Amino acid sequence: MADGNQAQLAMSHLNGHKLHGKPIRITLSKHQNVQLPREGQEDQGLTKDYGNSPLHRFKKPGSKNFQNIFPPSATLHLSNIP
Repeated sequence: MADGNQAQLAMSHLNGHKLHGKPIRITLSKHQNVQLPREGQEDQGLTKDYGNSPLHRFKKPGSKNFQNIFPPSATLHLSNIP
């Protein structure tokens, strides 16, 4: 998440929803940021930085993608289909 607002939005949309038949519980972390593995340190696959990914739709501040953030639902949204 780029900022606290994005984290709060994700938390409010996902908390209590069912995943594999069980409700998920989301709480705020006591940590301010995620510590990525240091260079040369063995990566155990527990963290991944997607900040520079070309697939990161919410990287640009003010992006129109921010208008399309909704909680999980039974509706499938399709876009950019020729």
